[in-house]
Amino acid sequence: MRRWGNRRGRPIIFIHGFAQSGLAFIRQLRDVRLAEKYHLITYDLRGHGASDKPLDPDAYQDNRLWAHDLRAVAASVDAERPILVAWSFGGRVVWDYLKEYGGESLAGAQLVGSSWRRSPEWASEASAASLPLMLEDDLPTNIVGTIAFLSSCFATPPAPEEFAQMLAYNMTQPPAVRRMIVGRPPQPQEFIASISLPLAFVVGEKDLHCDPRASRASAEHIRGASFLELPNVGHSPFYEDALAFNTQLLGFAERVLTRG
Repeated sequence: MRRWGNRRGRPIIFIHGFAQSGLAFIRQLRDVRLAEKYHLITYDLRGHGASDKPLDPDAYQDNRLWAHDLRAVAASVDAERPILVAWSFGGRVVWDYLKEYGGESLAGAQLVGSSWRRSPEWASEASAASLPLMLEDDLPTNIVGTIAFLSSCFATPPAPEEFAQMLAYNMTQPPAVRRMIVGRPPQPQEFIASISLPLAFVVGEKDLHCDPRASRASAEHIRGASFLELPNVGHSPFYEDALAFNTQLLGFAERVLTRG
């Protein structure tokens, strides 16, 4: 767990995606507008980055554990009613938390490059091509798959040195852990549709992993949820167009905190 920004400010907790790390949000953590006003918190999900990586399916299959981890992170820094910003797979953690604890302890949440509505026409070819390789124990095959997956997260590639850093923290995750995480059960759609917490779905126009139509449909099936599509960016809008992403996050935070 890492902390940035104004520790007296209202908390924003960032939740990264599959195979990633809290370091994915470096362009939010270094934004002066966010840092001056808010307490910015990141952590590595279980099985990711610097966190423990037990080779036990029970450590990943119980959705309550992911909720408990988030609760523990918030409690450890006295983060009362935080805003959550969850990227891709991180959205699953938001649903886990809400199922276990309800929404009263949160101010709101943004789901970035994330959806819960499903349709065959929205299936990701990029995920289908790279994920099987990422699950292989053979290291050269795993590296090829991880590079392909990471590359497909961007419409505009990061600078080589930045991509190298991203690949480094992606490769800290053993393939055995990846296989156990991929199989964990989702929360019931009926439950997600009933959520009343202020939610915003944010997606890149050129997202290859979360079809913008799926993200839009996900917002439309939760009363009061909003939807925003950012132009000319892919699966990582918070990195590819940090200025636009951070500006909308500031607006969202002001709205939900004023409301609360």
